[in-house]
Amino acid sequence: MSAIALGAATASPRRSAVLRAAAIRHRTAVLTLVGVMAALSVAMLLHGWYVHAGLHRLGADSCDPDTVACLATYKQFIHQYGMPLQTLDGVLYVLGGGFGAFAGGPLLAREFEHGTVRFAWTQGAGRSRWTVGAVTVVGGAVVVVAALFGVVQRWWSEPLVREAGQFNPDIFMQTWPVMAGRVLLTFGLAVLAGAVLRRTVVAVGVGLAGSVALPFVAQAFRTHYRPPLEEAVHTMTPLSLDGRWVLDVWYSDPAGNRIGTGEFYDRGGDFAHLQAMVRDGGYTAHQVYQPADRFWPFQFIEAGWMLALGIAACAAAVWWVRRRAV
Repeated sequence: MSAIALGAATASPRRSAVLRAAAIRHRTAVLTLVGVMAALSVAMLLHGWYVHAGLHRLGADSCDPDTVACLATYKQFIHQYGMPLQTLDGVLYVLGGGFGAFAGGPLLAREFEHGTVRFAWTQGAGRSRWTVGAVTVVGGAVVVVAALFGVVQRWWSEPLVREAGQFNPDIFMQTWPVMAGRVLLTFGLAVLAGAVLRRTVVAVGVGLAGSVALPFVAQAFRTHYRPPLEEAVHTMTPLSLDGRWVLDVWYSDPAGNRIGTGEFYDRGGDFAHLQAMVRDGGYTAHQVYQPADRFWPFQFIEAGWMLALGIAACAAAVWWVRRRAV
């Protein structure tokens, strides 16, 4: 009886043992990921310190953003420091989740390419637990690293918030909850592609394509997380200083009739005349916006559906290995 029990235990190791074995098997990939992201984080911290110091030196971090003098100071800051900041910010917006593809693409595809899956499946854990262990260990590490990297990215891009606002797509995607969700989804897509297509390069490419497309898809959904608000204002000066996300602006004439933006600008001519029309001439500008206090709820809503899709993609990869892979 004891021999049978021992054989059963050997054939079906405990879950902790499977996870431990997966951690040992993939520790090189995880440590490489951590090392690369740590190096990038250090570089961003150093560059961020330089940029923040410049913002403070020019006084653009403490002036009243509603004044012309402060606007001129911030323009001077952008002229001196903004080009590399804005360029790298744009690159991170498009490819910020790409390291999830590099972590997930080889996870299963390389095993198929090298033919080591058959050996792994003959061990006591079986193909399903073997796949779950690998996905859990590496995927968990990817999410933690992504969240920490998102904290660094958000601090690094903080000088841009004064101009663009925290709802700016670049900045929104770089904040840690959405960054973690985006990276896990990219990771899951790459893992699933690796399980189905069994080619590492192709699997990484699928993950990178997902990373590029995801910010644009998310931006299309983001405006619908909560119904927007509307406010009538009597100024042409942008009212995004309170952190609101302005989705649209339309105008009404003194009789209350809605007029198009083009028609309104045709009636006004230059900016001074337009400002006089909405301030004293009976015309009204109507802002459709999301208030600033929805930033963090929107972050967790977006991170939630990305994490859910990422987990679903990983689960689909496990199902494929269990049912379809031969």
